[in-house]
Amino acid sequence: MRYLHKSLVLVTSALSVTLLSLPALAQAPAATPAAKPTLTGGGGGIGVVDPDKVVKAYPKAEQLAKDLKKEEDRVHKLIEDGNRSLEEAKTARKPPAELEGLQRRLQESIDKEVKTVQARAQSLESQLEGDVQNAIKAEAASRKLDIVLLKPVVFMGGIDLTDAVMKRLAANAPAAAAKTTTK
Repeated sequence: MRYLHKSLVLVTSALSVTLLSLPALAQAPAATPAAKPTLTGGGGGIGVVDPDKVVKAYPKAEQLAKDLKKEEDRVHKLIEDGNRSLEEAKTARKPPAELEGLQRRLQESIDKEVKTVQARAQSLESQLEGDVQNAIKAEAASRKLDIVLLKPVVFMGGIDLTDAVMKRLAANAPAAAAKTTTK
């Protein structure tokens, strides 16, 4: 029983970390490479992006978080069903060897599902990170900016790209969603 509970904790922790880390997806700001520096006085060649705001406004991030929640719920149900099966076997006074075998099989099944969900969460996180970085790169290129920094670490100055990046992501959301569902 403790082993099945351990799996529940692992799934919950892994998915919580993934869901909580979504605002951190844009933490690696993308700067477009430039052939030569074109910085102008007053920070004209520097953009800033608020990654938390971008990710919170990204429809695909919200949908993927919902999908992960469904998978987490499915694993929770698997764990509950496993616990129920184990308790029924104990109530039926099955031999200890049979109980241990049942517990081992249930644990293996749960572990396999946990690994599957964790892998899916990592894949989705990578997709979101790529989408956000590509939108930042595209916006920086369209404005001919050399550098893009995180807005929270910039005291003053820079061109705020946050709203434009959010618009790019929203415009690309239907195509990105179709690509995700076909995989």
